[in-house]
Amino acid sequence: MKKNIIILIILYPFLVSSQDSLSLSDAIQIGLKQNFDVQLTKKNVEINEIFNNWGEAGRYPSINIGFGQDNRTSDQRNNPTSFIQEILKSNSFNGNVGLNWTIFNGFSVRANKIRLEQLLDQSQVSATLALENVIHGIILTYYQSKLQRDQLTLLKNVLDLSREKFEYQNTKNELGLGNTVDLLQYENSYLSDSSNLLIQELAYKNSIRNLNILMGVEIEKSWSLITKLSPVNNLYSYDDLKQKMLSNNTNISNQYLNISLLKQDINIAKAAFYPVVSFSSGANIDNSYYKISSYDGVRGVNLNYYGNFTLNFKIFDGGKVRRGIKALKIQEQVNELETEQLKLELAQELSTVFDTYQTRLRIFDINKKAFQVARKGEQSEGGSPLSLETVPVACCRDSGGAGRGSDDLGPARRAPGPVQGATV
Repeated sequence: MKKNIIILIILYPFLVSSQDSLSLSDAIQIGLKQNFDVQLTKKNVEINEIFNNWGEAGRYPSINIGFGQDNRTSDQRNNPTSFIQEILKSNSFNGNVGLNWTIFNGFSVRANKIRLEQLLDQSQVSATLALENVIHGIILTYYQSKLQRDQLTLLKNVLDLSREKFEYQNTKNELGLGNTVDLLQYENSYLSDSSNLLIQELAYKNSIRNLNILMGVEIEKSWSLITKLSPVNNLYSYDDLKQKMLSNNTNISNQYLNISLLKQDINIAKAAFYPVVSFSSGANIDNSYYKISSYDGVRGVNLNYYGNFTLNFKIFDGGKVRRGIKALKIQEQVNELETEQLKLELAQELSTVFDTYQTRLRIFDINKKAFQVARKGEQSEGGSPLSLETVPVACCRDSGGAGRGSDDLGPARRAPGPVQGATV
């Protein structure tokens, strides 16, 4: 038994180091390849690329070909009303080919092609948005996992210190040099730090699971996160960030595409006011054979060609088309209002995130000083028991607890890049 324990102690560092190393750049690369949202949006782009052609828009004619073969036997021998009272046999083979082509239909072909191009652009914008969200989510979750790991290490050190102080006080009590009140205080701190450590272990596991979900890998896979967590205290201009947001934000671009699509729907609806010119041509052949009883059969071939032009013009439909166009124009106004509302909401979110970032920079400096003060108090003789509550290190706190560990910068994923990575 002792030998097994010794072997485990020797192999433990190698077992821990067997975890795969994962840098932030590697996590992003894996996520861009295996994340399910990214894969789905790429498939949607492929579908729209297939449909984006002139044939789908209706420019080209359609050609149909068909064949048929008929056999018939009619026994008129016992039919007194029949002119020929014999067994009549006939069979035929017919084939046809036809071409149908809409030459003009009120410019709807070009409008349909433009709409197909816009649908492709919209799917590409959606794919870009998915990439942005995945990159933002991986960066945030990676650093949160790193933060949870650092906090776990800190809590282990705090627990070791609490245990040492509890054992020291217990020894003093056994020697008659301590008192029960101090012992209970140290024991309470030790139990509290033990509970905090268990909760933090769960929070760290959940953060790694969240990272694995974003990367599209096995949920329970363990990683050794090697990218260092180093706060970058960059200063940004709110006006510059707002200008970048309005010009580069994917949600705004997608809203403009919705307006353009609606304009094409209006153009397609207006095509109903124009005449429709179509052309159809083709040929059919009928090869038949007819036989009466024992008489010799007769065979005949019939061949027909045709080419026709058709002009259709809708004179009255009860105002259906006009009402549809009016509804589309109103919907266009609705989309424009939604665009302005989206800009206002994004500006509000950017302002909130920007203020939060500025506040966190100041809090970070304050907490660094508070941490140094706490370390000095820890090293001083006769200090009070050190637990998590006595170490106010903001960079090691996380409001998510043992849940998903979501950060309050979620709305910033629709803001420009510098603000997205502004977590302190």
